Amino acid sequence: MLDLIESGRYASRTQVLRESEELRGWREATLNEFQDSIARSKAAAAAGEGESVQAVVGPLIAEIRAMGNARK
Repeated sequence: MLDLIESGRYASRTQVLRESEELRGWREATLNEFQDSIARSKAAAAAGEGESVQAVVGPLIAEIRAMGNARK
């Protein structure tokens, strides 16, 4: 923490701690959003909604292979 203050990045320990708490809050909120998204996706898949993995990944694999072939 002292390195951050001495470098001029922060003016005080309070400022370092405040930003640390803000970042922790942001990280937790982001993680919660991600977990909610996963839960919604699982529920949709269980209900038969959405596309198959092959339908989504297949074109990506083909594109990657084409890029590899173009380099040869």
